[in-house]
Amino acid sequence: MLHHIRQGSNMLFLFIFLFIIGSFSSCVAPKNYVYFNNLKKDSLHPGVIVLDSLAKFQDPKIEVNDILNVSLSVFNPMADENMLSSGTSKGEQSKENEHLVDKDGYIEVKVVGFVKVAGLTTQEARDLIKQKAREYYKDPVVNVRIANFQVTVMGEVSRAGMVVVPNEKASILDVLALAGDLKTSAKRKNILIARTENNVVTFARIDLTSSSLYRSPYFYVKQRDYIYVEPNFSAQQSSDNSVTRYVSYLTGLTSVFSLLVITNVIKITRTTQQQQQ
Repeated sequence: MLHHIRQGSNMLFLFIFLFIIGSFSSCVAPKNYVYFNNLKKDSLHPGVIVLDSLAKFQDPKIEVNDILNVSLSVFNPMADENMLSSGTSKGEQSKENEHLVDKDGYIEVKVVGFVKVAGLTTQEARDLIKQKAREYYKDPVVNVRIANFQVTVMGEVSRAGMVVVPNEKASILDVLALAGDLKTSAKRKNILIARTENNVVTFARIDLTSSSLYRSPYFYVKQRDYIYVEPNFSAQQSSDNSVTRYVSYLTGLTSVFSLLVITNVIKITRTTQQQQQ
């Protein structure tokens, strides 16, 4: 009798153990939530860690359909003080407009005329417009900025959508911070970046849990980049009805199996007691 009871109990414990292991196998290790977790946290290591061979920033090139914010300030000693725009000193007139880069790569600047800017950096475009403006004005001051520098962030972030980048030198960390940071359900080791350049789409993966991120050529974003943050395995399971259904089935089978084992043990115990009487 004791042999049967032990055998049934062992089977029950084994089944419950396997069920628990299967349930917890989908849990995400805590280190997968931590950025740059490859860095040492031991106090015996130096507090300052230096990384070399960092990714080099390249000024973004102006592309077709970009919107450029062009400001042109000129000095005119005969100007009426009441006609001056805000933020300018007497004798200085400021003309600021947004210009769409057409399909041929040109923008039209007042007085200066058409200027081809596609393929140039904003600094190169500024120098070119300034050179043309010198034909009409003395010492013109020109500033050029990409007004629609936007990156699209999708997936497991707090605020998915198009993110307007305030300056041209922005990293993926800056963009994710503007999107409200990643959710705890995000897979930080497999961030996908899709980048279109010269009608060619390039896909790359970035690991936010490693400090090697700073060496990636995709560390700095470019206009119209797409960033996709995948859900981790736990999030996929919770959103998958079939997985929930299977877990329910497994729980039910575990209960039935446990009941059968207990019933069988009780029957064996009663039979043994009757035989002894």
